[in-house]
Parts: sequence; structure tokens; C-alpha cells
Amino acid sequence: MKRFLLSVLGTAICTSNIVAQSSTSSSSTTASTPAKTEAPAEQKVTVYGFVRNDIYYNTRRNLDLRDGVLDVYPSDATNLPTRSGTTLTPNGSDDGNAIPQLGYSAIVTRLGVKFGGISAFGAKASGVLETDFFGITNGTAGTSGGGTENLLRLRHAYVALDWNKTQLLVGQYWNPNFIPKCFPGTANFNTGIPFNPFSFIPQVRLTHKLSSLVSFTGMLFGYDLQGFSPAGTFGSGTGVDAYKFATTPSFAAQLGVENKKFLASIGLEGNTIRPRITDTQNPSTGAWGGTGAPNVSKNISTNLFTLNLLAYAKYTSNNLTAKFHTTYGQSYTQYVGLGGLAEYRNATTGEWKYAAQNQWNLWGELISTKSKKVQPAVFVGYMKNLGLSDAINKSDIQSGSLAFLGRGISTTRTFDSMFRLAPRVDFYSGKMKFALEYEISSMNWADVDGTVPDASGTLPSTISFKPASGDLARAFTATNHRLQAVVVYNF
Repeated sequence: MKRFLLSVLGTAICTSNIVAQSSTSSSSTTASTPAKTEAPAEQKVTVYGFVRNDIYYNTRRNLDLRDGVLDVYPSDATNLPTRSGTTLTPNGSDDGNAIPQLGYSAIVTRLGVKFGGISAFGAKASGVLETDFFGITNGTAGTSGGGTENLLRLRHAYVALDWNKTQLLVGQYWNPNFIPKCFPGTANFNTGIPFNPFSFIPQVRLTHKLSSLVSFTGMLFGYDLQGFSPAGTFGSGTGVDAYKFATTPSFAAQLGVENKKFLASIGLEGNTIRPRITDTQNPSTGAWGGTGAPNVSKNISTNLFTLNLLAYAKYTSNNLTAKFHTTYGQSYTQYVGLGGLAEYRNATTGEWKYAAQNQWNLWGELISTKSKKVQPAVFVGYMKNLGLSDAINKSDIQSGSLAFLGRGISTTRTFDSMFRLAPRVDFYSGKMKFALEYEISSMNWADVDGTVPDASGTLPSTISFKPASGDLARAFTATNHRLQAVVVYNF
């Protein structure tokens, strides 16, 4: 493959040289003295990647992606007891998600090309083009097949210009919360999902060194990949459409310190979406959402702004690598995370209203690096549903209009918290790696607050999409045990 790519590149270079020589020859007939030119810098092209095979076993059905090779969280029970007032009636059916799975996959296999070695605009120019066979769409939730597994997807495609203290990167690369120097090394391809925000996005990123230890990074970015956009069905279309119609780029800023052993940073990110772009309005009363005459269609602006905060640190020594990463914010479904936003019509005016859900994500990892051939490690992740910033009064909600757009939360059920522990052992030999990992993931589910009556049978007057408490909340802990073996050949 490398020889083929280099031969194609060589042919292109030779062709361009012939064209350039022909142009120079024709112009030199009118020039008395040929101009002296410096030999152009030689562009360097490197092919890299790996062949990877995964074998895994789950004790429970999960929300997963592409052949089940990436699991997100354990699914809720399907046989919850039914509730009538303050009475619970057991469901005699089996839990349809308590089903084990065994899977094999090679779709994580990756191929990339690095290029550079030349100058442009007074800077060193370089870039990356990277792909794998993971596909871009999933099949039926909790099953395999039906998506675009085994088809190529674009991972990274960017160019970078490096000056003395400043780098400008333009193209598709990691989102601002995924830190290439500080991310989980799990054997599972989930790379810490949903605790670690994962995606690659089109962006313009500027990094400037303020000193030998301190740097500042600023970004403007957007979303054009359906797999990495807000989850849910929006009135404006898909999650990608909700970002495009807002016409406001997302932004991020980070301030970090780094030396040979220590790396740390804090940052923030802002996102704006426009969930709906049109609605109907009665020109006489001004009320929104009516049907039939005399209502007319109107363009509306329902932008929702969300904010995410970030902090991470990494320590490296001869015998140990320690990583820590935490985020707090309101929009993580575009990063294969959980949560989302509530949508409803105001009971008085009929206008659409929105409120974002808050959550806290945290993960840490320890790796023993005393041996270069055998390295035990452990990953720990935790997340918590903090609900809406302000609870919604039910009297403000137009009947039948309330919805929750996102992942892991609906108008009736929600996640409370999730915990994951994943010890592993990595074996290295030459260009090969073999990994064994045990992963236990527990997801606490419950009915949404405001939908569960108190002891007297009275429903609360507000809803914040936190989990309800008490015996009537039908709490359930879904736990999945996953065993995984991975074989990788790097080239």
C-alpha cells in the first residue's frame, strides 16, 4: 500500500515537473537571462495505521455502535412494574435487555497519511488525512448490522501552519474536549465514552505559546457529521441542521501549562443551536402553534445557547502515568454523550421554549509503565444527571407539547448516574499489541421527577428531568460485564 501511494505521488510530481519544464522552456525563448531559482523543498509523505481485531462478550444489551464494538451504556429494564396511583404491580415478563452477546469485529482498522516538509506563508506546513472502516451510521439500537459498518469514514483531514510560537490548524480534527495528549487508553474502542467527550469536527484552531510552559488555544468550529451532532429529532431537521440554521459558530478557549512530566489545562466551550425555524401564528391574536385558517407560517428564532467547562491534568514518570479529566455543562450528545434539552410550548402564548440539562462527567486512569512489554492499567468513569438549571412549572406547559431531545433521558425515564471500572493489561512486542480488559458499567435508571406521585397520590407541580426518588420511582440499576480481547498490528 505504501509503495502504491508513493508511486502515485511520484507520478503526480513527475507530471507536474514536466508541465513546469515545458512552461519554462517556452518562456525562456523571450528572456535574455534565465532567472535563478532555488530548488523546492522536498515534500515528505508517510503512510501509517494499524490492523485491529476485537473480540468481546457482554452480559447485557447496551446502547452500542457498529457491530457492538463500541458500547455506550447498559440499557434500562423492559419489564418495569406498572404504576396506578400509589400502587405498583409487578410485571411477570422477562427483562428483554438481560441478554448476553458475543461479537467479533475488524472495522476499527485504520489507515492514514501524514505529509509535510515544505514551507508556506513563512511557516512549516504539514497535514494529515486519516480514515477507518467504522462507518458513519448505526443499525438498529442494541443490535448489529443495518448501518454502514465496514465502510470508510473520514476521521481527520487538516492542514497546519507552524510558526515560531504559533500554530494555525484548519480542517477536521478532535473536538476541544478530547485531548490527544490526555485521553483514555482503554482496550474498548469507546475511548472512555460517554465520560470522555468524543468526536472529530471541522474547525479553525489557533494555538499560541505565551511562554515556555504556558499556551493558549482558541477555536471556532461546527458540526457537519450526523454521528457527531445533537441527538434528537428537531423541528428544523437533524442535529446538524439545528447547528447550521443557528449560523453561529461554536467556540472554545483553553489555557494550559506543560513540561516534560506534567500537563494541565482549563477551558470553556459555547454552542448555539436553532431547534426550530418555522411556526404558525394567528395574526389577530398573536398566538403561536395554531392549525388551519387564519394561521399563517412564520419564520422564528429559537436559539439556545449552552456552555461547557473543562479541566484536565496528566502526570508522567518512568514508572507511572496518571490522567484526570472532568467536564461540567449542558451539551454532550454531539460527543456521543448523554443528556440533551427539554422542549415545550408556553401554555399562554404557544411559543416554543427550551431548557438544557446539566451534567457532570469525570474520568481517571492509571497506567504502570515500569515495564515496556507488560503494562497493567485501570480506567474509572463517573457521570451525574444534574437536571435542568430551573425546573419547569407544569402550568406553563401547553398540554401534549413537552418533549426531551437527547440521549438517556425521555419524558418518562432518565438516567441518574453511571459508573464504570475497567482494569486491563496491555502486552507489547515490536509493532504488535495484545490487550485484555474487563469492564463493568452500571447505570442507575428511574422515572422522571414530576411524573411520580407522593404518598398521598399528588403529582409535583414542576419537572426538572432529574430522577424521581422513593419506592414509586421504579428505580433500576442496569449492569453490564464486558470481557474484551484486542490484537493490533501497527505500521
